[in-house]
Amino acid sequence: MQQPTCFQLDAPDDAREWHAKALALLERYEIPPTPVCHLIAYQYASGRSEELTQTINTKIAAKTPLDSYLLKDIFDNACHDQEGAEQIGDRLSDLHGLLFQVLQGVTNACSHTDLFNETLHSQTQALSNNPSLEDLRTIANTLLDATSTAMHNNQVMREQLVSVEEQTKTLQTEVEKLRDEVSTDPLTGLYNRKALSQRMSELLEAADNDLTQPFSLLMLDIDHFKQFNDRFGHMIGDEVIRRVGMTMKELLRQDDFPARYGGEEFTIVLPSTKIDDAVDIARTIHQAISKLVLVRRSTQERLPSITVSVGAATLQHGDNCETLLERADQALYLAKEGGRNRIVTEAEISYM
Repeated sequence: MQQPTCFQLDAPDDAREWHAKALALLERYEIPPTPVCHLIAYQYASGRSEELTQTINTKIAAKTPLDSYLLKDIFDNACHDQEGAEQIGDRLSDLHGLLFQVLQGVTNACSHTDLFNETLHSQTQALSNNPSLEDLRTIANTLLDATSTAMHNNQVMREQLVSVEEQTKTLQTEVEKLRDEVSTDPLTGLYNRKALSQRMSELLEAADNDLTQPFSLLMLDIDHFKQFNDRFGHMIGDEVIRRVGMTMKELLRQDDFPARYGGEEFTIVLPSTKIDDAVDIARTIHQAISKLVLVRRSTQERLPSITVSVGAATLQHGDNCETLLERADQALYLAKEGGRNRIVTEAEISYM
């Protein structure tokens, strides 16, 4: 997702139109026009970020009320992704600089070696010319000096290479860590939407090459989540999201891919899993979440039970990421429309 920025230079007519649409959107959902909320609404009105538009349209289509928490979450994730990408770019630039240092060192070493070879060649010729005793002393001193210089240069080169190797390992570790951070949702530690798209694309490509390896998809939504935020505040709402994410992660298999899709919604990719097995996994997660007990530290008040609605779909011939996600989302919509706290598969979509 592109990072929303208030420094985008738009044409005056476009800016006025998008500003008016942004205010209308905020007013429709009774969202205060704070700078962050207006910024996301403005970006949505402009349509310049496909992922942001899709996120908000999905919520609207599912008749999920927009609120300031959702817009703030979109903003935080966008900024997190951009910051991580910039840090990776900085570290890759550092690696490039180190490799350039190595290249320069090798070039210098080669030039020293060429000089040493030239000295050996010239002194060999001098020896073949019947040198006097004094000439022999000069040749010997020249060879000793050249050898000493070559040994010194080689030692310096070895030390430089050791230093560069250590720095390279450190930078490589940092790059890998940053890549993990960029693909991770900062609140839950699950994968984020960008990583989800990449993983689904990988599995779709693998499925094209091997039709016997289907995979399934679960979409989960925390029931009545807005009530947690409105009644207990944003921090409690965040803790609910975090605990649901932790529960999912603990119950999934090693190859499963849990992601926070946005707000209080999650997606789980289940490789090599048919729909019946996917429903069994969904049922296990559904039951575990319903047994979660959260207590407010400041008052020791026990929070209401947490339940989730789940939609399940499996890969079909001709699917792409969007069509598979759409069927899982439609199944989730049916689960919510049917009273929430339910699991619905794509098989029931035809009865809508």
